[in-house]
Amino acid sequence: MIKRIAYILIIVCCIIVTVGFFRYNPTVIYAKKVPTSAETIVYLNLREIEYNILLSFLKHPFSQLDFKKSSASKEEKKTTLLDEVEVPASLFLYTNTREFKDFFISSPISVKQNFIEALKEEKFTAKNVSKTTVYSKGIISCVVKDNFLQVLLKKDKEAQVSSELLLALNHKSYFSESDLIFDKIKKSEAPLTVSTLKGDFFEFVVDGGSLRIQGELNKKKNLFKPFKATSVGSSIISVSGKLNTEIVANELDKNLKKKFKKLTTLSLDSVINRWNGVVEGNLTSFIEKSDTIVTYEYDDDFNKIEKKEIQNTITPEVTLELQGEDLCNYLKEKEVIKRVENEDLLTLMPLFTTYSFCEENGLKFASVKRKKLAKETDGSNKFYLLFNVADYQQKDRGIYSFKSEYLDKVNTIQLLVTNNNQLKGTVELKDTSKNFFLQLLN
Repeated sequence: MIKRIAYILIIVCCIIVTVGFFRYNPTVIYAKKVPTSAETIVYLNLREIEYNILLSFLKHPFSQLDFKKSSASKEEKKTTLLDEVEVPASLFLYTNTREFKDFFISSPISVKQNFIEALKEEKFTAKNVSKTTVYSKGIISCVVKDNFLQVLLKKDKEAQVSSELLLALNHKSYFSESDLIFDKIKKSEAPLTVSTLKGDFFEFVVDGGSLRIQGELNKKKNLFKPFKATSVGSSIISVSGKLNTEIVANELDKNLKKKFKKLTTLSLDSVINRWNGVVEGNLTSFIEKSDTIVTYEYDDDFNKIEKKEIQNTITPEVTLELQGEDLCNYLKEKEVIKRVENEDLLTLMPLFTTYSFCEENGLKFASVKRKKLAKETDGSNKFYLLFNVADYQQKDRGIYSFKSEYLDKVNTIQLLVTNNNQLKGTVELKDTSKNFFLQLLN
């Protein structure tokens, strides 16, 4: 009996391996997928993502299932957009700094007959642009032509699909498989990769409940300048590095600059011109304080009645250091930093008192005076970012609280850039036993 069960298991495993070999090792077609005007390509190996989830089920079948959720939901099966799409083995997304600058455009996807009806059921709104019907919902826009779909993902939620953009979708020249931009993509086995004409390349690899990002930045036009990044072990949020201010200024959206000026009366370009790119910020904790406020009222007989009210306040313990020789004087001239009761205060922060300290090569903002941080320097990294999401969300932070369907699942987010331009990042979920992709889909 035991031998029979063993033989059955061996046969099942052989079938899975055989089927998996052909299904999860498909030939990737590069022809007529990405136009030569593209500057950045995102490659999604959908079969590899599917295989990654399947492998997690085979290794740990019970930990991948959410029994509570599956037993609670007994709704009738609803036709989704995916039911009306011929899901490809792989998908390309591309963009550039010209006609596609506000969007990521997908390579063509074959759709079924009832796809338009499915879009309408999902509350996509239709709009005619230059005799082309564009279906949009949130940051997603869809263009369907000859049973093929192209998805337009907005980088900025206010971006609009223009007639110039639709005209640019009618490509005549495409990258071939032998082009250099595909070289590292072809060699990678990662489910998601990013490649640029400038030479940047990143891989996104899933390891259980974690997503690891690894890659290389180009040396010619790099966002991160040489610097000795620091970290503070007790920080909830920590960032340290020196950014290329020219790239920052060019990449910032015009609408963001307008909003910044409206809110602060400052020109964001003028601030950046006086900033040398160095930024070091830390959120170490939240200070909770209770104050008793005493007020008096009078009754009908004019008797004085004392009333006490407990007022709870939450203040983030945060510091921010910026470097730039003329930055502090500029902010004082614009009265963004003012002298109040022998203290220099930042007037742009209405939520809590922010102290300002002008230094020889820049300035420092802090919510707590004379707070010294135990900084650690790692000589191998020029940029460091840490966000301990779970620590931030473990308590009610009052007006500083935030809720997000995806961030609620995250434990920590970390990003490093080494001195030799290697990029290393990690997104670790709270549930490390369940597959990363599966948790995103739930």
